[in-house]
Amino acid sequence: MFQTEPILYLQSLGTEWFTFLVVLITSMGSATFFAGIIIITTFGIDFRKGFLLFQLLIWTALITETFKALIAFPRPDFVDSRVLNLEDGIKNTSPFNGNGEKGFFKVPDREILEAFRLQDPLPDSPFGFPSGHVALTTVLWGGTSSVFNSRTISRLAPAAVLLVAFSRMYLGRHFLGDVLGGAVLGLTILVAFSYFLKSPLKDEFFKKENFEPAFRQKNLFFYSIMFVVPTLLAAMSLVSGEVAGFFLGANMAYLLIIRKGLPVDSGNSGQRATRVFIALMLFGISTLLLDFGLATVETSSYSGTTLIEFLKAFIPALTIWVSAGICTKLDLYGIEEVMENSSENKK
Repeated sequence: MFQTEPILYLQSLGTEWFTFLVVLITSMGSATFFAGIIIITTFGIDFRKGFLLFQLLIWTALITETFKALIAFPRPDFVDSRVLNLEDGIKNTSPFNGNGEKGFFKVPDREILEAFRLQDPLPDSPFGFPSGHVALTTVLWGGTSSVFNSRTISRLAPAAVLLVAFSRMYLGRHFLGDVLGGAVLGLTILVAFSYFLKSPLKDEFFKKENFEPAFRQKNLFFYSIMFVVPTLLAAMSLVSGEVAGFFLGANMAYLLIIRKGLPVDSGNSGQRATRVFIALMLFGISTLLLDFGLATVETSSYSGTTLIEFLKAFIPALTIWVSAGICTKLDLYGIEEVMENSSENKK
């Protein structure tokens, strides 16, 4: 489970072109890829289903990061200096050599764990178990299959998960135990998500009155899980600023949208394509501007770096609200056309 030999064997067979291909495959588990899929689904196909998938993904990221922080297992390149980080191309400076576990079910050596956990906090999660890429890939395709009731997607999902799992091991980013842990966590979340889809809670999530500033049980419940829980986890340093930013930004966008009424999923193919284009452009431009603008900001503390990570995720996620407003103003949801057809039918 936590041996480096399988990783070293895979890397020994690799070539420059194969590594380039595997890096492309592993990008299917990145935040950028997920954001693109969700925006296309939300603005081009079905707003409600797209946002359900968004919630599924950000909750998975939140749970995965919490497990990572609590378990605090190192990645393979910390355990063994022979393992290459082929994804980032960073030179391995680990003081340990050949320290992968010999027993199949043994966890990393105590000496390695202690040395790893005594490090200063890092802005990017250095933790390995469970694999976030695998967990998120599992819930994305499994959740999409459930939401759209698609047999085709359900058949393709295992192949996508296996490809991403292989890529994480080949690139030296995860052990076999990490990717298996990510798959199990993803499947567990999918089971809970399937129960949610069949429950009355799913319909309550799309009712405007449940998001009014009122002291009602359902209102307090939704506000708690959408804003209080991620804030507490971020305050306890159990999740990264990036994950907290995406979570709170997306939920704030949803809160602002639902108070004016959720968009109607109408419009022709041209209008739908234009909606997707606007949303992708706003998300992409805001991300690039923040990356460029905040790259020059110097921070002398871990908290300062975390705040920058938070803003770089929170603001692009909030553009969902801006995009929905622009598309509504430009009548890209075809609301006027729907109203005209309704009037003609009454006549």
